[in-house]
Amino acid sequence: SIWINDLEENYNIHTDYSYSGNFNGLLSKFKSNITGYILYDNNSINEAITLCGILNTIPIKENQINGIGHLNIAFIDDARNYSLNKIIEEYSENLNERILIYQNPDKRLYLGDYSTFTNSVNFFDSLKSDLTTNMFSRMQPNSILLGFSEYDEYQTVKKATNNMIITQMADYAVNLSTLTNINTNIFQKDPEKIYEEINDVHTVCFVMTDGDNIQWLLNWFTTDQRWFGSNNRGQVDIGWTISPSLSELAPTVMQKIYRESKNTIEGRDYFIAAPSGLGYIFPEMYSDLNTYCNLLNDYMLKSDLNIVNIIGNDDSHHTLYPYLIQENIKGVFYYDYSKYSNLNGKITFYNNKPIICARYNLWGGFESPTSIIEKINNLPKDPYSSEGYSLIPVHNWSYSVDTIIKIVEGFDEKINVVAPDEFLNLINSRLSENSSNIIQLSSYPNPTNKSLTIEFLGKEKEISLIETFNIKGQVINIPYSINPINDYLTKIILDVNYISVGSYFFSLTDSNGIKETLILVKE
Repeated sequence: SIWINDLEENYNIHTDYSYSGNFNGLLSKFKSNITGYILYDNNSINEAITLCGILNTIPIKENQINGIGHLNIAFIDDARNYSLNKIIEEYSENLNERILIYQNPDKRLYLGDYSTFTNSVNFFDSLKSDLTTNMFSRMQPNSILLGFSEYDEYQTVKKATNNMIITQMADYAVNLSTLTNINTNIFQKDPEKIYEEINDVHTVCFVMTDGDNIQWLLNWFTTDQRWFGSNNRGQVDIGWTISPSLSELAPTVMQKIYRESKNTIEGRDYFIAAPSGLGYIFPEMYSDLNTYCNLLNDYMLKSDLNIVNIIGNDDSHHTLYPYLIQENIKGVFYYDYSKYSNLNGKITFYNNKPIICARYNLWGGFESPTSIIEKINNLPKDPYSSEGYSLIPVHNWSYSVDTIIKIVEGFDEKINVVAPDEFLNLINSRLSENSSNIIQLSSYPNPTNKSLTIEFLGKEKEISLIETFNIKGQVINIPYSINPINDYLTKIILDVNYISVGSYFFSLTDSNGIKETLILVKE
């Protein structure tokens, strides 16, 4: 009702309830818009839903036939005679190769409409089955998987990622076929308060997890007192993750969430892109991360987001750099999959943009509110050091808005709690100017087909490691020479005659362990 009321109040769209509970009346009204019906049973639900999109039909069980006989709706086919592989063989040209619905047939009331609307295959099987492998392999790069496996989160995302498929957890999402058709401009509120650069403080940013979960955003997120339904929002700054894909799946929902955000002097809600951008992927396993990030860049603009939360298994430069060369991405909040806070608050800069790693993990079984208060109060109050900043993921199924408020009440007066955008801006302002936190590189000519010069603002003895990677993150050998120019400039000459045409990552690590990366293009 929340989304229906929003459509009526803000988009002049009205709901007709006269057919509620009147299936035959509904069929009578719209029978001229369909070709006919397909028979199905409990063992052919996915097949029927898949066929209905292709053939412009509705699914009917055998015991329903007599009830619609007077409507003279034509019989078209029998889903019980099909396997999903047979459907693909016969109708491959009619099936969507960019959207795939991975859905247990017991949940047919969710995503069934969207599958039919988009002519997408609706299927479910074990991750290791030939059917699943076949379904994944037929999809185009950067396609979308809606639904979710009930077997294993990590293995599902891994298998999808290895097929360049972006996972959207949406197995309880409803009404997407309607919501995706109503467009609107999407924008977050401008902050009411001006950013303050305060000395002698420790700066903290809380970010709620699971905004990549489409079904959560459509259902409990806005109503439950634990989360965005809390009447206590606005007392402290809170970061929220949200999927940029919601700007296409349900634009009015996304804009209503933004519209309902709190924005006061005391506290505000601010949204960042949920893991790991357009949808759930493991960046280090994605074979063409550049095209993914190019696509994400467009959606960041469309959904008014500029910070990306990434969950991965490798924080190295060649994995994250494609994100940070995008115009609409200002920084990354990085969590390690095995333990979000595994990198203990590390902050590095690539392309003059920060990658900020979680320091503590507010999650049942990890940190508690009491331990967070104690540890944060004892951290350095130094805004010019990476130790002066703490990014804290808040596991949404373990803790709530009220938990964050109670923690903030337990902080001493030298703890500065800010929203994600202010957190990133403060880090940029205070740390990017510190030469120990950033390497400055430039390259020319780039692209090239012979040799390429890279200029490093520093001395040769400050270079700890030079590496080159292909697009898959594999180390490759390129001959190079190092030529000191003066006390502050060093040139590195790469001979690219030995590599194939394509894009590569050049990485330099200095003596402080700080890395910087450039993309090199061989013509």
